[in-house]
Amino acid sequence: MTAVPGALAGALYPSAVVLLGRGAGFGTAVVGALSSLGAAAAVLAAAFGLAPAVGVDGVLVGCAALYALAAGVAWLQRPETHDAEVATPTSSVPAPRADLAALALLGAASTAWQTSLTRMGELSFGPSALALAAALAAHVSALGLGELVAARALRRDTTDGRLSVARATRAGAVLATLARPVAAALPSFAVDRLREGTADLGALWAWAFGAVAITSLPVVGCVGAAMAHGARALSTGRSDGEANGAVLLSTSAGNAVGALVTATVVMPRLGVEGALASSAVLLAAASVVMLRPTAKRLAPALALFAAALGGAVWLAKRDPGAALSGPFLYAGGGDVELGEVRWRRDGREATVAVRGDATGAVLLQINGKVDATSEGDAATQTVVGLLPVAMARDPRSVLVVGLGSGMTADAARAVPGVRRVVVTELVPEVIDAARRDFARANHGALSDPRVEVRALDASHYLRGARETFDAIVSEPSNPWVTGMSDLFTREVFEAARERLNPGGAMGAWFHAYSTDGAAVGAIVATFAEVFPRSTLVEVTPGQDYLLVGFKPPVALDLDRALTRLEAQAPAAMLRRAGIVGRAALMSRFIAGADGVRAVGEGAEPLRASDLSLEFRAPTLLYRDAAPEVFARFARVRDLPLAGLGLDDRPGSAWLRLLDESEPAREAGVHARAMVRAVSQDRWDDALREGETAVSLRPDDVSLRGQLARLYLRRASALRRVNNLAGAEADAIAVLELDPGSAERLRALVMLGDLANRRRDGARGFSRYTEAIALTQAAGQHAPELHVRRAESLAILGQRREAAAELDLAIRTTRDPSRRRELQRVRGL
Repeated sequence: MTAVPGALAGALYPSAVVLLGRGAGFGTAVVGALSSLGAAAAVLAAAFGLAPAVGVDGVLVGCAALYALAAGVAWLQRPETHDAEVATPTSSVPAPRADLAALALLGAASTAWQTSLTRMGELSFGPSALALAAALAAHVSALGLGELVAARALRRDTTDGRLSVARATRAGAVLATLARPVAAALPSFAVDRLREGTADLGALWAWAFGAVAITSLPVVGCVGAAMAHGARALSTGRSDGEANGAVLLSTSAGNAVGALVTATVVMPRLGVEGALASSAVLLAAASVVMLRPTAKRLAPALALFAAALGGAVWLAKRDPGAALSGPFLYAGGGDVELGEVRWRRDGREATVAVRGDATGAVLLQINGKVDATSEGDAATQTVVGLLPVAMARDPRSVLVVGLGSGMTADAARAVPGVRRVVVTELVPEVIDAARRDFARANHGALSDPRVEVRALDASHYLRGARETFDAIVSEPSNPWVTGMSDLFTREVFEAARERLNPGGAMGAWFHAYSTDGAAVGAIVATFAEVFPRSTLVEVTPGQDYLLVGFKPPVALDLDRALTRLEAQAPAAMLRRAGIVGRAALMSRFIAGADGVRAVGEGAEPLRASDLSLEFRAPTLLYRDAAPEVFARFARVRDLPLAGLGLDDRPGSAWLRLLDESEPAREAGVHARAMVRAVSQDRWDDALREGETAVSLRPDDVSLRGQLARLYLRRASALRRVNNLAGAEADAIAVLELDPGSAERLRALVMLGDLANRRRDGARGFSRYTEAIALTQAAGQHAPELHVRRAESLAILGQRREAAAELDLAIRTTRDPSRRRELQRVRGL
């Protein structure tokens, strides 16, 4: 797709250098600088302005128009020549292979730095199209600035060109070694920058661009300067255009090889920190090849940079969580607990990590973003996997889009009658995590011969597959994550419909947080256009929703669907999600076919060729537009499941269930009001609405957990302003809700901390003991709780017992630096 425009652009560079008439080195620097800075401006304009407004197809049309405009200007300004005036080409000397190899190493070093720093940018600012654009623009801007500096230097530089290249690459190697720790610290810098959140998205992305550009400039600037000096070095015995072409050809070849090898070999083996350090090694090698020194002079330099590479890898393994603290969604949260890193792998597609907390919960991070947990969003994962499959006419085969924790696939296979579940998952590390770390949460689903995991891109598979299924469940990551918005487009929904057997059902998850009404409306409108007979399910009020559509013939057998869900395994899963009985399940349905269309009314359906959501969704990350979303839901006027062929005669099972579910349905109204009040910072109203919702739906574990997390957030805020009594009251309210173990543990720890703060060692000791018992029941060690309990004992004057608690913490902690710190405290 890019061969023709890329070849045209590449062919223009040598000609432009010749037109300047200032020599290969100066011409290369000026042309390269203009091109790089223009490219950076174009990337920023396309990603942050044009693509969200006119879509990707509009940007491509604009690119074609620019090519046509450039061609027209060139044609109008073509020189008038005659055959007699055309100069006869002169013979040239072949460029030394060693010089070309050095330039290729230079190009490889540049893209090694760019590839690894882009991954670090995703870990810092989220794996979105905007983060990729900011990183790319920062890289080429740094390249252009380096070329501008070289252009100025070349006016008075009379040294040998090869020596200048060697100096530039040597300086780049040193600077890459020094810049690597700064690049590796970008995620923590971002957390500090966004500690209190952000109200100005433009400022956020300007800061992101600046941070990556400043980190890139010392390294990539040297690369740009070396390219210009390389053209001057090759100009002896050759034309300016030929010298420039040789430089571009060599560095471009190095760019391609460097990008591929870094992404597929270096980063998976040495980690992103090691990939950053490899750029220094490549630059050092380029300097060596250009000067061709003796082995005696070569050894110390290579040993130095090999040591730097080894040190980077060692540090990454020592603290694997350092790069996983990205602020997106969690900025300013202060009270978010992600748990201890069990393992982290920098794979080809993403950096994947698995964490575990003191309650035994397991958490999956993909490029820093939390994409699955065994506790927090377990209800969503199971409900999304159960409902579409149970509602299909004859659910024997199921396709699940996105593996995550494997709990959705586990839910799908639990529905009676299911004989085969195919799961598409692109990232190998996610498959490994689901198979091992989440095996307990998904009941060993990946060991079931009925479950087949295919390492494929879901949208490509849906478009190209020929096999059909009785149910399809789509639970990808959020649409602001790069590549995910395609799974919410009309083309993918149409492809899914073609893969369904007659009477089949498709479930498509979407979120209602960190977005706006227009984005939600577009997703719903797109789905309703492809599946006119559909329903809307509220999985978690104000957060997670599910669309279920049917392929004709549509005649939903509600009793049969509910009977399937009342089988032993599905019923147990629904109980864990807080859904007990048919009425509670019915209360989750909030719209029929007409209501779904009403929610999406006025929104523009999403198209794969447009992909405007890919660039618009990241701009909504820090926006809470719950009132807009709920205003769309308020358009619903029909009964839940209406329009799906159900018996609507008075006294029918469907209408009877609707009457029975009215109290639970009212709880959903209050839960949405709770979320709306939080978005407007009306905390008292939010907690009051939440308490009402819980009183109407007391068996709903997820709702109790949602309310408990609100109490914890307010307790943390009150503690920060020294309102200790208020914080304690909120923490006690959490315990009274009887939430999940994670919320209970956090409340107990907070109560212990508050007790220690007021020097009540006995109360602190008691609360920490309860917390430790909770972790021990989950089979987990909690060394920091023993440190806190030691503080309580010290307050009580029991120094010997406090020392014993510290000894226990030292023995159970896995962090070497923390162990040394505790040993120092123990010595005091």
